[in-house]
Amino acid sequence: MDTEKPATVRTIPIGDLLPDEANANRGTPRGRKLLKNSIKKLGAGRSVLVDKNFVTLAGNKTVEEAKKQGYTRVTVVDTDGKTLVAVRRTDLDVQDKKAQDLALLDNRVSELDLSWDPEVLSQTEADLTELFEPLELEKLLNGGKNTREPEAIDLQPPPKMVWILLGIPFNRFDLVQEHLSALESESEISVQSARNS
Repeated sequence: MDTEKPATVRTIPIGDLLPDEANANRGTPRGRKLLKNSIKKLGAGRSVLVDKNFVTLAGNKTVEEAKKQGYTRVTVVDTDGKTLVAVRRTDLDVQDKKAQDLALLDNRVSELDLSWDPEVLSQTEADLTELFEPLELEKLLNGGKNTREPEAIDLQPPPKMVWILLGIPFNRFDLVQEHLSALESESEISVQSARNS
């Protein structure tokens, strides 16, 4: 028998939500503009995440923009992380343009409004190696300075001769001989065969 308590849901003043002073995402002007237009045109979408003291863990820019646009209340659902929380917009249907716009804008704002703060990242206790590849992390924490780059493609002219080894069994060589001969005549290449010892 399931003895889980029902979630506590309450509405509080939006001013009770506090910003995360160590937010690692500085945001971008383009992302902020898109977020502003999204909330203005389509209203609130995905929920934000706050800790037990109402400090915003995820959605700092959304809370800030909602306050600027005159939002005064926020609905809070208390959870221990063992239950997924869904926000249901009763005015939207997935077939409607407005719902499709909001779905795309939600993802696009997340994509455009991300600019990592290397100072905050360097001070976090989170395991950054789970989030970033070593080169990415090195570049982020050093601000792009004195960092190794992935090996670039050598842009030198190609060599005059390239050896390509094809493993074709001798008992099947007669099936590909005609194609190799055509390739040799068309491409100024030399097809040579050798027997395994």
